[in-house]
Amino acid sequence: MEADARVNDLHEMAAIGNLKAVLHYCQSGVNINAQNNMNGWTALHWATHRGHEPVVRALLMRGASRDIKNNKEQTPVDLAKTPAMGELYGKDVQQLNQEQETGEGSTKPSFVPAYLAQPDLSKLWSLPEGSTDDPKLNQEAFALSNPRLPATTPLPQPNPATKLNVSAPPPAASGTHEAKEILVYRQTVSDENLLGAIFANIEDTIERTMELIKEEIDDVPELFGLGRFNGSKTVPVNTKQYGRKTGELFRGADDAIVLLART
Repeated sequence: MEADARVNDLHEMAAIGNLKAVLHYCQSGVNINAQNNMNGWTALHWATHRGHEPVVRALLMRGASRDIKNNKEQTPVDLAKTPAMGELYGKDVQQLNQEQETGEGSTKPSFVPAYLAQPDLSKLWSLPEGSTDDPKLNQEAFALSNPRLPATTPLPQPNPATKLNVSAPPPAASGTHEAKEILVYRQTVSDENLLGAIFANIEDTIERTMELIKEEIDDVPELFGLGRFNGSKTVPVNTKQYGRKTGELFRGADDAIVLLART
């Protein structure tokens, strides 16, 4: 029962894109290739279908099989929807989409568990019960979310039996690149205004972190200012401070980013 529950939890975290939780489950020995009894989907199927590239990258690097087929005879790559996702598998997504349009395949799962059809949004950034924040996994999550940046902690080596087309991150730089997870809100700090979270490099400037927000968060306004929520109120970040390091302004454990509308 415990193993089955942990597998379901892994599938749920992969489907909603909780990278840190997926890494915790992988490290704790959960079978990452386990299939759902009803539809045959693995964690890799769900992460690919939902477009969570960092999670897909993490699962592949930890030996997840790309060859397992679900009940519709689909491998994970058959569920890819974007060119970037296809590149992780070395596939042309346009060709896959044409096959789906001609009726040769359907990406819609035959069965969706209730916990995935109506996910608990509070689990988007939570860790598995009994887990504690691990700096090494934080660093790995940062590297997987920002594959173009150098990382001080090397990623796990892929399973030799699994052929991967996932590029390893660049060699470590001499300086450290500590990752900090920061929640991002629109206008005010409330559940309905929560846009997502980023893994920001504390050595990056505020300006670079704003670029990262545009790259990784959906529904971000074209023009916006930045505010720092310190747990009690939102303090605007002056444009003259955009050259300062992110870690200097967002140094509190509970600090959050608030996007302020600009005209």
